[in-house]
Amino acid sequence: MPHILVVEDEQHLAYGIKFNLEAEGYTVTAVGDGQAALALVESATPPVDLVVLDIMLPGMSGYDVCAAIRVQRADLPVVMLTARTLVEDRVRGFDAGTDVYLQKPFELDELLSVVRNLLGRRPRAEKPPAAEPGRGPRIRFGDAEVNFDTWEASCRGRPVKLTNLEMKLLRYLVEHEGLVVSREELLKNVWGMTRAPATRTVDTFMLNLRKYFEADPSKPAHFLSVRGTGYRFVREAPRDRR
Repeated sequence: MPHILVVEDEQHLAYGIKFNLEAEGYTVTAVGDGQAALALVESATPPVDLVVLDIMLPGMSGYDVCAAIRVQRADLPVVMLTARTLVEDRVRGFDAGTDVYLQKPFELDELLSVVRNLLGRRPRAEKPPAAEPGRGPRIRFGDAEVNFDTWEASCRGRPVKLTNLEMKLLRYLVEHEGLVVSREELLKNVWGMTRAPATRTVDTFMLNLRKYFEADPSKPAHFLSVRGTGYRFVREAPRDRR
């Protein structure tokens, strides 16, 4: 069964999360600080498959723990828990590399749904789809190259480290090239959710893709906004686009 690491210094909350995850059949380890969490991510047997991470931790913040996890294992799903409600806190969490940001108090069913969907989208468990014209496992656009078989990406000759959900989002956009996809569609088919855990989740992830791959993120040529609707991916930017 998948091994989940819960990083939470409030013992009653850590116990409650651990109890409910174990009731779903998961193997769960709970620790109360960031250093212990990073040690387990590096050496736990069986390996950690997903991290549930609180922000307010003693000694080392959840932001710093998440950033360190991304250095150790870029594809490890991270669910960040916090009572903070400001937009800048959510943005900081996504910048640190979290996949999903849940605000306390959260619904247990929502947490369990997030865990199920993140574990169900681990890239190493996927079977690559049959190649189609223009939709193969390796694609190029602008100065970027992405291989969906190996989950590797580069831009302007430099490697780009994408999280599990960033790669999922990119793949979904590529597979629907030229079509307008709504935020609701992305939340349903990429995140596996019927409602956003944070109102700007999709927008923040799109900003990240632009930062990674666009020559000028403020004037995107490939990841286009469609006002009032959602987003559209185009591989070849119009020549007259300013």
